[in-house]
Amino acid sequence: MKSFIPISNNNFTFDSCSNCNANCCDGRKGTIYSQILKEEFEKTYMNFPILFIFGELGFCKPVILLTNGKDFCFYQKDHMCSIYENRPTVCRTYPLSPNLDNQIYIDITCPEVNKGKEFLIKNQNINMDSYKNSIFENYQDKYIDTHFEFEPLDKNDFVEAISIKNVNFYKYIGKEDSLYIKLHKKSLENLQKYL
Repeated sequence: MKSFIPISNNNFTFDSCSNCNANCCDGRKGTIYSQILKEEFEKTYMNFPILFIFGELGFCKPVILLTNGKDFCFYQKDHMCSIYENRPTVCRTYPLSPNLDNQIYIDITCPEVNKGKEFLIKNQNINMDSYKNSIFENYQDKYIDTHFEFEPLDKNDFVEAISIKNVNFYKYIGKEDSLYIKLHKKSLENLQKYL
């Protein structure tokens, strides 16, 4: 299981994903889905099903399915990503993650964290160019904006699409026809891989 902590005042080195066995892509180790922002819909709908979960307070949250909970991500071949140039933001930034408190978090269970000599995080900043991503800028505002995009939708217009490891994922069947709902519906073609 992953264990994310705020980077705080710590420095972290990182070696290379090429030295790893793709633990982050392994559904058996807890990777099932990732919450996404509305800005990510266009980049992900062609490769991953965009579904919805309902959080503890009942709020609708868009997510992408990454694995079926039993195997590696479908795009992982021989410990390499077959859609590397088109991989979702969560994969581009891992082992880093944005958070609602606008801090950057790091997964300390990633086997490559604190290996190697190059700093991934130094003085509370992302030091490696390949990990710099606009997702980290004003994440809280983007998250809230995404929330308000889907908050008006009626919960009765959602039906369960799939359940994985006791997590229920929903698809929208109502009359709303926004760009994001259209992309959600198109993305459902990818759901067959997970059934």
